[in-house]
Amino acid sequence: MTLKAFPKRLRSRVLVNELLGRRTTLRVGGPAQYFVEALTLRDVADTVLASRESGLPLHVLGGGSNLLIADDGVSGIVLSLHGMRKIHVFGTKVQVQAGANLSALVSNCSARGLAGPQSLAGIPGSVGGALAMNAGGRHGEIADYVERVIWINPHGELESRYREEIDFGYRISELRLGVVIEAVLQGQAGEPRSLIAQSREILQQKLAAQPYSEFSAGCAFKNPKGQSAGRIIDAAGCKGLRVGGAIVSDRHGNFIINTGEAKAGDVLELMRLVTARVLEAQGIELQPEVQIWPSRSLQAA
Repeated sequence: MTLKAFPKRLRSRVLVNELLGRRTTLRVGGPAQYFVEALTLRDVADTVLASRESGLPLHVLGGGSNLLIADDGVSGIVLSLHGMRKIHVFGTKVQVQAGANLSALVSNCSARGLAGPQSLAGIPGSVGGALAMNAGGRHGEIADYVERVIWINPHGELESRYREEIDFGYRISELRLGVVIEAVLQGQAGEPRSLIAQSREILQQKLAAQPYSEFSAGCAFKNPKGQSAGRIIDAAGCKGLRVGGAIVSDRHGNFIINTGEAKAGDVLELMRLVTARVLEAQGIELQPEVQIWPSRSLQAA
């Protein structure tokens, strides 16, 4: 496939061999064969069409958190919706485009007296990525507030779905199979000053417990049912384990930190080491929460 295969009316630039590491919170990863940052719904639709017609895989990049990209990069098309990040609060609802940051969503809702999304404070990434993985924490998850989502489904069709028509699970949703365009979230009326204080308190709790000033993808592993992956990893003696430039955080065991010189291979090998140690020590097989591009097994190579 060449650049000529992309529709001429595409407003977005198509970049070749664009390095992706700088676009992720972990700061590792190789190039995308083709990279598109969409500015309009038409750009998204045309990019999806180009992917389907060429047979090249399509990868949707959100805010760059919860993601580990291989050192040799990914083939196909990487689509970013960072250029689509409008937020409109009306009454007890908010209409938000997929490229908007969760932090911007929380601050806009709080300032305009919309209660609910404050539970997402401190979670990195974009709204689209959050919907694709049903992001959340102990205060709630984004599925709790979904009224409706507009997306391009796996068949390439633009579709609107209501909450009851969407399959959400723990850190997963069927929306990951398509491209989220925008969503309408439902909340409740609240007092702005109180909501701002609430979101700040939740954020401060996370800042105190998690290494937010470091390069990290976020939580590396899903919590086993009724348990904390961080505590399990700590109990297995994994804090401080290191492979190359990647290290298990001393502050929170479920965070793997890039000290500034890590390769994706270091992070992947460290995840494998942690998985093996936890399995041996406690008989628990941890499952990755981070997406790995292209998909890799955590079983020993």
